[in-house]
Amino acid sequence: MSYKHIIGVFDDEALLLKAFRKLKKNGANIKDIYGPFADHDLMKAFAPESRLPYLSFVFAVMTIIGAFGFLYYTAVIDYPLNYSGKPYFSFPSMVVVLFLLTILVTGGLSVVTFLGRTQLFPGKEAKMPDPQAMDNRFYLVLDQNFNPEDIKKWLKESGAEDVLEKEIDF
Repeated sequence: MSYKHIIGVFDDEALLLKAFRKLKKNGANIKDIYGPFADHDLMKAFAPESRLPYLSFVFAVMTIIGAFGFLYYTAVIDYPLNYSGKPYFSFPSMVVVLFLLTILVTGGLSVVTFLGRTQLFPGKEAKMPDPQAMDNRFYLVLDQNFNPEDIKKWLKESGAEDVLEKEIDF
């Protein structure tokens, strides 16, 4: 389903950040921001804090517990070996295995979680407001939730190089 959107085109990310703050203060519904590179100030202002680091910590704890349980079961219960007089359960030899398994499994699960949450998958068609959106300009996409003339005026006052109206599928 396509909706009519207002798109502000900016050459400088500082002007875009200024326009973003002004539009947010005035209650405009900002849909998305497109640009040639990531701007951390814009990301902090636009997107809420990600919960992925907390989930990665949970993945790491679960991996350590699971791997430790598996190593203990294998070394002590299922197949105990007594070689060179060492005890069945020797924790120092397991530290490296636990460390490497934690990194491997946590990284893999975090990537899969990120791709699932953002609905990215191979072959997915990119939805862009303009074919040149990622070249060298920043695009600020807004809904027409109230007077579009005010939004266009605010964009022009904030330093937008161009203001477009397009129907975009989101």
